[in-house]
Amino acid sequence: MKPEDRTKKTFGIKLKMILDKLRGKKIIILDIEETTFVPYILPIFNSLKKKTDKISYYIATYYECNESLLPFGISPEKQFNVNLSRQFSEADIFLSPHIYGVGNKNSLKIHINHNQPVKYESYQKQDFINFDAHFLTSPLHRDQTENTIRKYKLEDRVIKLYDIGYSKSDALMNGKYKKEDVLKELNLNPELKTVLYAPSWDEGLSLRTAGEEIIEKILKIENINLIVKLHPISYYHENGPNYLFYTGGVNWIAKLKKFETNSNFRHVPTNNIDPILSASDIMVTDVSSVALEFIILDKPVIYIDCPEFFEKTLKKIYSNFGNTTADYVRNDPKANAGRHVGLVVYDMNELVNFITRSIEKPGELSDKRKEFAKQLSYNPGNAARVAADTIIKILEI
Repeated sequence: MKPEDRTKKTFGIKLKMILDKLRGKKIIILDIEETTFVPYILPIFNSLKKKTDKISYYIATYYECNESLLPFGISPEKQFNVNLSRQFSEADIFLSPHIYGVGNKNSLKIHINHNQPVKYESYQKQDFINFDAHFLTSPLHRDQTENTIRKYKLEDRVIKLYDIGYSKSDALMNGKYKKEDVLKELNLNPELKTVLYAPSWDEGLSLRTAGEEIIEKILKIENINLIVKLHPISYYHENGPNYLFYTGGVNWIAKLKKFETNSNFRHVPTNNIDPILSASDIMVTDVSSVALEFIILDKPVIYIDCPEFFEKTLKKIYSNFGNTTADYVRNDPKANAGRHVGLVVYDMNELVNFITRSIEKPGELSDKRKEFAKQLSYNPGNAARVAADTIIKILEI
């Protein structure tokens, strides 16, 4: 954007906000830097819209007028580039599912986590203190957050923590999705057991090091369905500023097309994994936080051990996230994505046997999963409502 266009855009947004204020409206900026964040903000937005008409909403994003933003029904004139967010002191709240989001110093900045705690011990200090309040997803998330406060000696700083829950999962927890309906929509046989391969995105994790091999091995198992759903950031736009970092420079949709000749294979590159979670019987992953969502459903998870990630990537990317060592991420429940309540594949030749074992004995680790699940959710099925009520209380509407 040219400097003169940027100035014009900023002035236009400021004017709209001032007019909203004169009409007695509170202003919330929804930070949707990536369209993959839509599922984390949309349920809260919808709940707020049902409860009050005294809020005017704006969207900060890299992708103005993208079709993924249509469900918000927010005018293109109230959407702007994320780089302008800090310009608008008129906003009452800057609401972001992104710990790197930056709002105006005069706005109340609220962070809503877009995943469960995995991969690191604590947030980075500067990112964490950029927010005035944190909407916590679970007791596990509270542990990670309080650890961050202790680590950086922030006890005297006014940082509000609210026990909210994981609004993205409300529909899943409320039984909205039915396995048979989801599989029929995907043209898969609902009578077969369904394996879901849902890896995380980082360099050194299973998708980049062995993804195709994993898919090939699973497809050799008879009488199962295989659904592949990658981390949303693995579908990052090729023209986006972080394409190489998030994808390894690979168009994964094109890369995995070769498997579509298998009638029992589906690659589902959607932002919303919840219907697929409801339809799947077994998950194969690495250290993706989606495993924790599957554990809440008391379903078996199989983890691919990824030495390259633990030995190299952690030091390269997460060295500033507290005591984020390979041993910590492998073994501590605040970072290991539930490996301690699942089966871990250290030798790829074990994968098929572990899947078969989980099909035959789905309740093998159920007691451990259920115990761990107690740490994984506040207000299950009602998180969006609790978030909306909390925001309304904060705004004194």
